[in-house]
Amino acid sequence: MQGNLGRAAWRWLFFIEGALTIAVAFLAMFILPDFPTTTRWLSPQERRLALWRMEKDGGLNLSDQGVLGAESTQRSGLWQALSDWKVWWLAVALASEVIAVSFNAFFPTLTATLGFGRTETLLLAAPPWFMTAFAAFFNARHSDKVGERFFHIAIPLAIGIIGYIIAMSTMNIVARYISLFLMALTFSGYVVIMTWVSNSIPRPPAKRAVAVAFVSCFSQLGNIAGSYIFPSGWGPTYRKSYAICIATQTVAIAMFWVFSRHLRYLNGQLKRSECENGIQKKGFRYLL
Repeated sequence: MQGNLGRAAWRWLFFIEGALTIAVAFLAMFILPDFPTTTRWLSPQERRLALWRMEKDGGLNLSDQGVLGAESTQRSGLWQALSDWKVWWLAVALASEVIAVSFNAFFPTLTATLGFGRTETLLLAAPPWFMTAFAAFFNARHSDKVGERFFHIAIPLAIGIIGYIIAMSTMNIVARYISLFLMALTFSGYVVIMTWVSNSIPRPPAKRAVAVAFVSCFSQLGNIAGSYIFPSGWGPTYRKSYAICIATQTVAIAMFWVFSRHLRYLNGQLKRSECENGIQKKGFRYLL
């Protein structure tokens, strides 16, 4: 595609990938199930199972018509989500983190600072992401198993900061390549963030749907900022770039920590309410 319509091949790659993403997103509006009770291809048993899982996850009774009726309309869900400070807090925190992980768009460029040829550079850029894929899988599974979110996010992000520090501190080839692995591991924590958003804004369903979409969409503002923090003039050390990544990633960790403390406070309120009402069975709890 090099030179077609006056565009470089790498630009065509973005055009094609972007067009496919938009097409799949458009089709998803009609393919993805909206709610168990309105999904025709689910059997009655599968619908009951899906509703039970949603009730367990969100701590609400979905058989209540108020949840599925006026309270859960798209318009009310939009208002409830945008008027909840937790949604905005998570959106800003994730946007800050997206700036920090903007290095992924420049990964071949950063790998090229090791001093190898083009083919070798592209081959060397792959192993960190293979390792990250496995790490993300096991981190996410363990987060679900133990019912914990913050440390499964914060620890990989902290490992990424160590990678930034190494990369900006030395030109040693081995150390810089190790730093690329550490930076890539940030994404094993990043993948848990959106799950935490869904867990933390569980009800009503329409509010959660809007919250997840809004946080994801708002966070992409970080990609706009992140596209400007790796100019070629700052290479090959990119110290200023890594310093920005460290700052924004630290802000994200701090905001997520504050958010986890707030959820701990809400869990305390739920526990006291159960005690006051004489409820013996432990009910819904936010995942910290």
